[in-house]
Amino acid sequence: MRRIFVKNRELVVPGTLLAQGPFKSGRGTFREGNRIYSTVVGLVEIRGDAIRVIPLEGPYIPEVGDNVLGKITDVRFSNWSVDIGAPYEANLRVQDATEERIDILKTDLRKIFDIGDIIYARIKAYNEINQIDLTTRGMPFKGGPLRGGQIVKITPSKVPRLIGKGGSMINLIKKLTGTRIIVGQNGWVWVSGKKEEMEKLAIEAILKVNRESHTQGLTDRVKELLMTRLQELKEQGVVEEIPQIEEPNAGEGEGE
Repeated sequence: MRRIFVKNRELVVPGTLLAQGPFKSGRGTFREGNRIYSTVVGLVEIRGDAIRVIPLEGPYIPEVGDNVLGKITDVRFSNWSVDIGAPYEANLRVQDATEERIDILKTDLRKIFDIGDIIYARIKAYNEINQIDLTTRGMPFKGGPLRGGQIVKITPSKVPRLIGKGGSMINLIKKLTGTRIIVGQNGWVWVSGKKEEMEKLAIEAILKVNRESHTQGLTDRVKELLMTRLQELKEQGVVEEIPQIEEPNAGEGEGE
């Protein structure tokens, strides 16, 4: 018998019965017989025949296909170690870091990525022995390190709220602060602006979303925060004009 016992985005606790039947058991779940249960406190996500639970707290749990931000922690003979905020460090091999063929005997890998560099990568593989493989091939910025800017870390499960429906929330923050922002599904967010004050303002808004992600009317409150701070910065001579933004249509901006 095929049956789902919970709703999409429903909050569940460990041991909650989620479904029974031929469903795919995703992260944050386990199968017992033909039934699937939650292993964590989190939000249910149902996509087709796949069911998973996104943890509300705790470290990032990798999933193949996720786009993440990471920090190079070690340079080895033919690969790099990368911190992505998961329980285990990730691995980026030379062949997954560049489109070019590299002779590792003649190439100083530090010229590609060095310790401390921030990279934008995709989870290529994640297996049962907790080996996490990354790739930067085909990613923006030609797979190179992100220069300048700052990293702010939020709870991974709150990333969809930061992005907003159709990108509404993150685009609001980008436009009003004039910053470049990249959001990793591991909860790491890179913020880069021409002015330090605007970077700080964008980060203040991001952290507000992280704190208040469960509340209604958040988009309006973030907009109010940004407009108030921008007015203060204009009076201080930091900015000349406050960007104009279009009002969203009814119902926009509050979705995941």
